[in-house]
Amino acid sequence: MPITIRPLEHDDIPRIMEIEHRCFDSDVWESAEIYGERIDTFGHGNLGFFHGGILIGFLWCELWKREVQYDLARFELSHHPRQFFDPNGTELYISSFAVDPDYRHLLRGKEAFSLGMARMRETHPFESAILLVSAQWHAARTIYTQWGFSEVQRIEGFFTDASGRHHPGILMRTTPR
Repeated sequence: MPITIRPLEHDDIPRIMEIEHRCFDSDVWESAEIYGERIDTFGHGNLGFFHGGILIGFLWCELWKREVQYDLARFELSHHPRQFFDPNGTELYISSFAVDPDYRHLLRGKEAFSLGMARMRETHPFESAILLVSAQWHAARTIYTQWGFSEVQRIEGFFTDASGRHHPGILMRTTPR
């Protein structure tokens, strides 16, 4: 069975929450309400990866007007997506990306990220992309680096792991096209 990609819908939110809880520490979980607001704000910017009708991963994006440097408050978890959304924006902010561990034998993170970014480039041509990743998420950082992201700034203590230790968040960005 092939992997299919489609925009996420409100009916997908319970499964989105399951995947999020399986892939991330509780300090970065976002609410179902925030996911609903993201769908309402930029429906085609939130992609689901499906296998046999089952949601196995997602890529959540926002479209922003590109700025050389953003106020770091913009990257706070659970910010309202309408606050910064610009339908004519040229920078893609990747707010979340995950593949359910039980399905990674069918869709590896690197492949999912490439598929999602290619779809976003087709539907919303952007000039650059930016994201925030924990310094502890080595596999994710490798994927992003391979896709052309590079570190632009660190935010000390942004993430907390399950043991309560704080780790830096790393802002990564692609070069404008």
